[in-house]
Amino acid sequence: MTWVDARLTEDGSRLARHLGNLWVEWDAMGVPLPETLYTSPLARRLETTMLVYEPVMAKHGRSLRPVVKELLRERLTNHTCDKRSSRSWIAETYPEYVLERELEMVDTLWKKDRYETNDEHVARKRRLLEDVFANDKSTFVSLTTHSYAISAILEVVGAPHFRVSERAINPLLIKAEEVEGEPRGTDW
Repeated sequence: MTWVDARLTEDGSRLARHLGNLWVEWDAMGVPLPETLYTSPLARRLETTMLVYEPVMAKHGRSLRPVVKELLRERLTNHTCDKRSSRSWIAETYPEYVLERELEMVDTLWKKDRYETNDEHVARKRRLLEDVFANDKSTFVSLTTHSYAISAILEVVGAPHFRVSERAINPLLIKAEEVEGEPRGTDW
């Protein structure tokens, strides 16, 4: 069975819409909106980003312009659900999304006979965070990603490990501060 770039399930859509409604409520309470939205290039997260943020952005007259980041995707396994669709499919399906230059036309990261080790995945998430912190001057950003990716991010920032379950939406807040005298990207 092939399940290339698995789409969001009905239950996943329901949960994403629920989180979108929560954002509208949080906004009414004064919770600041993310200035930059980043999303995984996998179809299920592209749709999640739209369902979660479109209602609250529309309320403010802001267009939904998330940045699609290749390094934000799930841990790479030989499962076909981890193979992403082409750059052209993403551009055609989500024309309002901004595709980073590093997003190649076809998925060159996924291999049918290779699992990314946890160390490799954590290193990829470290590169992602270093890129975001070095190049995005926003105070508040959103990363829409996957369960194993969240676990890897927790490891990068030195947070206590917990297993994020699939089919769940887990808001996670990370505060990053540059430490004076420390080389950038070495201390989280």
